[in-house]
Amino acid sequence: HVEITNEQASDITIHCKSKDDDLGIHVISTDKSFGWGFRRNIWESTLFFCGFTTPKGRGVYDIYKLSRDLHRCNPNNTCYWDVTDDGVHGYNGDKMDILFQWQ
Repeated sequence: HVEITNEQASDITIHCKSKDDDLGIHVISTDKSFGWGFRRNIWESTLFFCGFTTPKGRGVYDIYKLSRDLHRCNPNNTCYWDVTDDGVHGYNGDKMDILFQWQ
């Protein structure tokens, strides 16, 4: 499972997809989240990426990459991300361990 929360003071727009699935375009209000669940593919190459458009910046980042996140995400198998003024923060348990800065 992946959950992305908007921590900016204004709405953000995200568009997430994998090779096989387009999750569509979503507008997330302040302090609201967008998330989805999925199963790993049989080749163990599962990858979801998201494009972010915000008043503070934009970018496209790998939000779930099996080789990186299989053991990184917290014990309930959820990858948490916060969208902030400086970029997209990923969490390993309760500590931030990845920062994708706006491009």
